Amino acid sequence: MTTFGNLTNPMNDIVEEIKTIKKLGCDFVEIAIEGPYNLPEILEVRKTKIKKALKIFNHPPVAHFAWWAELGSPMEDVRRGWIEETKRGMRIAKALGAKKFAVHSHSKGMYARSEKTLKPILNNYVRSLRELVAFGNKIGIQIMLENAAERGEIVHFKNFKYIVDRVPKLAVHIDVGHAFINGGMKTVEDFIGYFQDKTIHFHIHDNHSKDDEHLSIGNGKINYEKVVKLIKKTNYSNTITFEVFEPPRSNVAKSLTKIKRLFA
Repeated sequence: MTTFGNLTNPMNDIVEEIKTIKKLGCDFVEIAIEGPYNLPEILEVRKTKIKKALKIFNHPPVAHFAWWAELGSPMEDVRRGWIEETKRGMRIAKALGAKKFAVHSHSKGMYARSEKTLKPILNNYVRSLRELVAFGNKIGIQIMLENAAERGEIVHFKNFKYIVDRVPKLAVHIDVGHAFINGGMKTVEDFIGYFQDKTIHFHIHDNHSKDDEHLSIGNGKINYEKVVKLIKKTNYSNTITFEVFEPPRSNVAKSLTKIKRLFA
């Protein structure tokens, strides 16, 4: 059964966020494990209260790690540091009941600007994710890789595919809005079609194809009627998160209604 959730805002109290997301009509919470208020050490201290709050849902939470983690860094100490920090996030995610943990194809700086300098970054991602997948198998949580949005990062389909194809048992988390920015509906179709057997989570939101606006569904240029048809064609039956940041928060509920109507 396809279930729908919303991402917690790490600027707000997480317990209050959980209550709000329930009121919006969502089936689960996606926990943003990032600063300023949802760092792993903070969540660890508050885990009893958070777990109690999560009982209002019938479905487990999904975990979403900081998007700026440099798992492909060419600086080995930095890469190792991010691996260890990711493992800390995975441990607390597991403690809170999550079964899925998202990391991102993030890389900044000069390296992503040419094929020659990007290749070592891609290979570092493969190394890092192989280690994290093994760690996830050990503690009982599934790592999934989300496609990034910003130009200058690992955004292109072929580079994302390069990583995923080289990491056995790595799952895929497709962000439709991010794919649309980097190639329009053709790229969205490429991601959904090629990774259909590995995809276990989606992020949906809207934009005008130039910036990562995170608009409510229908307020941008993404053809969500076609997106839903593509998803249904793969017989997808898993989690979908509304990563809608456009105020007011009621836009999440409006987006949920629109998407449920398309799925029906």
